[in-house]
Amino acid sequence: MKSTGSNSAEAHVQEDVFVTLSRCADVTARQASVYKSFMSEAELARNARYRFERDRHRDLVARGLLRTELAQKLGVGPEELVFSQGEHGKPVLEAAGRVAVPQDLHFNLSHAEDWVVLAVAKKRVGIDIEYTPRDNDVMAIAERYFFGAEFEELCAFAATEQKQRFFDYWTLKEAYMKARGEGISLGLDNFGFSVKPEQISIYIAPALEDDPQRWQFRCATPERDYRLALALNTDASPNIISCERIPLQPARSLNWTIG
Repeated sequence: MKSTGSNSAEAHVQEDVFVTLSRCADVTARQASVYKSFMSEAELARNARYRFERDRHRDLVARGLLRTELAQKLGVGPEELVFSQGEHGKPVLEAAGRVAVPQDLHFNLSHAEDWVVLAVAKKRVGIDIEYTPRDNDVMAIAERYFFGAEFEELCAFAATEQKQRFFDYWTLKEAYMKARGEGISLGLDNFGFSVKPEQISIYIAPALEDDPQRWQFRCATPERDYRLALALNTDASPNIISCERIPLQPARSLNWTIG
């Protein structure tokens, strides 16, 4: 699907976005243990607080992916990266060894069940992946939290499609909030999406002081039972460079596309 945040046909430049996915089941316990050597004491303590091994493993994959991908782009060791936490919990790269952290380096991480996904760009970027077979009444959630015409648009889909379509809206919302770096504090009643074939539009309330024309959005279905969305703060056409990779291993091409 394409965003109508700006007219991509008129955009005279493209904005590169690097999207890397890791399937946790493909990462061995031995490989994951290597990622621990890159992690800070705070990250290790956070990992240890997870109750279940599956969650600890996924966290190791996520931190390994984040550190190795950013380190490769900056030309430093993954253990040299120093992170802090922003006001709303979003990770911030504070230092990268001998290399100054570029002001135009933006990244966002998401995970769901077996997948971890990372987006890196020179503009504010948000990415979200969700596992769809949840035992939730998604229509009740949509009726309560969706904004403007979102709920009516969702109801217009066939009943058999509604649960899957719900996650197109939800991942877009998450991606936008994460790109803004303010999370749920933005207020779900301050923005909403229209999701139609070949077209995604965002509606933004004046209170957010944001320009819909300065955003681009993409959706994808990595595989059955998953939905993914990307938000990029630009009026250029996103050039999405995507791959699948086990951290520290060669990249593999995807058999599906984003957007």
